[in-house]
Amino acid sequence: MTHPRLSRMHRRSLALIAAITFPGPAAAWVDELIEAPGRHWLVLSGASHHFQPERRDWRETNPGVGIEKAFTGTPWVATAGYFRNSYDRNTFYAGARWMPLALGPVRLGAFGLIASGYPSPVLVLPAASVQAGRVGVNLVAIPNLPGYSGYLGLQLRFAVD
Repeated sequence: MTHPRLSRMHRRSLALIAAITFPGPAAAWVDELIEAPGRHWLVLSGASHHFQPERRDWRETNPGVGIEKAFTGTPWVATAGYFRNSYDRNTFYAGARWMPLALGPVRLGAFGLIASGYPSPVLVLPAASVQAGRVGVNLVAIPNLPGYSGYLGLQLRFAVD
């Protein structure tokens, strides 16, 4: 139960102080406030960096927009959206983010997507997500593979409810 006179920011600050002071009892409360399960997110795609720029003239500005929906009590997040990919093609995608590992505000896992504009329509990408309240960042990273440049990709996330 929350106090009606405390703003969301104040409740989160108190939760973080409680977590530092009483790590065991406060852990569930802090997870609830920081992770915000069940929330809808606006996702802005924006940038990528390729590790083999000499192999192709990669597009590294990747504007786009999408949505995410976290499922309460699970490591699953549904996602869908659009962006201009590194091949300079339109990409429409739908899939899920599975983030079972947690290190404080950092979540680690993978994206599994069906996406247009790539040589294969099925993408499975290692991922990290960092969140502070109503703002977050998604990162994907792929190492260099035979015939394919590795890259680091970035999305910004904003809570909309």
